[in-house]
Amino acid sequence: MFRHISFPTMVLGWVALIVICTLAVLFSNVAMGQAPYAAASSTARLPSGSRALIDDEMVPGAIGSIQLQRKPQLRGAWQAVEVRGPKGVRFNLAEAGQFAPDIPTPARLGLLVGAVYRLRLTGIEGDPDLELFPTIEVIDKTCPPAEREHRFPIPIEIDENDIMDAARGELVMRVIYLEDSEVAEPVDTSGKPQRVLDIRPTQNALRTADQLGRPVAILRMGSRVPNVTQGQDWLEFLYHCPPWTTLKPIPTKQMLIDEGRWPIIEYPNAAPNAAPNATSGSISDSR
Repeated sequence: MFRHISFPTMVLGWVALIVICTLAVLFSNVAMGQAPYAAASSTARLPSGSRALIDDEMVPGAIGSIQLQRKPQLRGAWQAVEVRGPKGVRFNLAEAGQFAPDIPTPARLGLLVGAVYRLRLTGIEGDPDLELFPTIEVIDKTCPPAEREHRFPIPIEIDENDIMDAARGELVMRVIYLEDSEVAEPVDTSGKPQRVLDIRPTQNALRTADQLGRPVAILRMGSRVPNVTQGQDWLEFLYHCPPWTTLKPIPTKQMLIDEGRWPIIEYPNAAPNAAPNATSGSISDSR
């Protein structure tokens, strides 16, 4: 048996159904719109003890390894580095299970990106028996002009305060970074000591450098000395001696003259060995 529904009743039923469906769609959209906000809010409110993926307290080599995974193009890449120290300080770099002979200061080296290098630092003024063994970890590469990489090394400067702090048993850590050209201060640093930003021990040096620019190398230096000179522990102390090379010196004017590479400008209508003057001609006169 069928029930008969009058036309007005049927219209009201359809209207109610449309209203219910519309409200259901609106509530669904609101719920979906609030979900990402809730997720973002929960992400922003991380526990106070949480740590970043890359932290300056990681052991040497960990950050470089992560960088090679993030940037596969850095694998096998060489980077020019220049290490400076106070007057009289000598540098020796680990090679083939031992420390190589003294490297002229400043030590201009080609190092592998992602590798950790162990140095020996001696000849410290006032304490000739003191030996320090800093490490250098190259974590990124600069972009110098082709075949002129030796002219644009990463500068790593160890000053007397660093040596004194390390001798007292403190850990000195320097994160060398390339400044962001949009926010860097226009300061002439040529011929001057390397600019240093000291931060509190509770601050993350790597994260601070990342905010100011692009970190490229890390220097770590403490009072730790090896208690063995051979075997597996000794090789681990030397980080298994990754390959390195010295860089050719930046040529000076006199070096170029001696090699016959300094350009000679000939002045027309001038007597031999005569000094150029206002009437002796110039390059523009030969056109």
